[in-house]
Amino acid sequence: MTNQGLRLALAGGLGIASLGIAISSPTLTDVTADDLAAFANGERVEITSYRPNRLLAGSLGVLGLGVLGWWARKELVEGQAPIVEGLASTETSQVSERRVIKAPAGVPAPERYVDVSAVLARRLRPTLITGNPRTGKGIAVAAAIQRLKAEQPEVSIWLIQPKYHPKEHAYWELCDRHHGFMLEDYAGLESEAAEHCQEMERLIREWRKQGREEDVKTVLIIDELSLIKAILPRWYKDFLISQLITEMSSGETSDRALWAITQSPLAQDVGLSGGDRAPFDLLAIETPTSKEHLHSLSRSYAGVPLPEDDIIYRQSLTPKKAVFYHSAYDEWLPMLKYHVPGQAEVREVGGSWRGSRGSRYGESGSGAERVLTSATSQLPEGVDLRDLLAVSQALVRGDTSTQIVEDTLGFKGRKFEEGKNLFNKIKTFIEEYS
Repeated sequence: MTNQGLRLALAGGLGIASLGIAISSPTLTDVTADDLAAFANGERVEITSYRPNRLLAGSLGVLGLGVLGWWARKELVEGQAPIVEGLASTETSQVSERRVIKAPAGVPAPERYVDVSAVLARRLRPTLITGNPRTGKGIAVAAAIQRLKAEQPEVSIWLIQPKYHPKEHAYWELCDRHHGFMLEDYAGLESEAAEHCQEMERLIREWRKQGREEDVKTVLIIDELSLIKAILPRWYKDFLISQLITEMSSGETSDRALWAITQSPLAQDVGLSGGDRAPFDLLAIETPTSKEHLHSLSRSYAGVPLPEDDIIYRQSLTPKKAVFYHSAYDEWLPMLKYHVPGQAEVREVGGSWRGSRGSRYGESGSGAERVLTSATSQLPEGVDLRDLLAVSQALVRGDTSTQIVEDTLGFKGRKFEEGKNLFNKIKTFIEEYS
């Protein structure tokens, strides 16, 4: 936007200078004293008038029109800007321009479009990702996962997803391991979510141990921090906050990086200091309707500016006109539009990565299929095939353990504990053979 203003100022300045010279320049003639004497004696005298600096004024005018025309053609007609695919590494700010892309019709192009999914995938640093609901946080992270698996398939990606909605299963299909469930089912029932709390604790500890002992690069994504804080406040305060502080304040440690996703714009909500962000990256995604979130973010995190001009929202290629701030660039940039892959597309992209370290529970019966092909004859005592298939499909849907025990297996009231034991036996069996 600054360069566009300079171009307009340059063109306008040249035009004004040209007009000023043309108006203020006096009209002169080539009359001499002899010509005046001859004219006084009645002789005919030819006089030529002229304006000095006319050539200079014309040149400045043409130059100003040229600058204005070039800028208009580049910014308004072509409307193209290079796509920058992200920082080449964590040590350098060099970027590679791959192609150009058109800005929305009638909108001047920005200096560049930056692919924030590439920034996430290539930096592999502890990152706090914040934005209002439905601004595109999940889609951007899903695009980063796909890019990371395409460029560095050896990187292990783990996920804690407390809002594991069936419509978004495809976002996370490429994760090597995940714990997904619907935490909203436990609103007001924190004590009943103890099983999920234990599973999340175990996953975090094993993830940290993996990065420390197995000499592999690894990423842990924890989504919906705000939801976890609201429904599991004691567990959030007593356990999760310390984990966030440990990972976010230590920078890159043992080749592991935590990506934490939250709706809150406040640093203190995740136990961090907004004044010292050197150890971790900050990614904020905003839309024209999230100005309150934006201003709270700017007050909470030192050094985060407000967008210079609202035109940046119109330069965005997303349906909701989202823009983003990433601390690696330290400016607001328009978002690219990311394709949301369907289930089949993700599997095609994923190839062999799903392998032995694939999702804990497969999609659409795939977990049950793996069990059937490898261990049909080894079903635990008291477990029949029908219950095995039903529980596997319920886990895929993201049903809670209570729902599975009561609705899927049919154990209610006094028989609930018996059903819970059966569920745990089936769940353990699926995990072993998946």
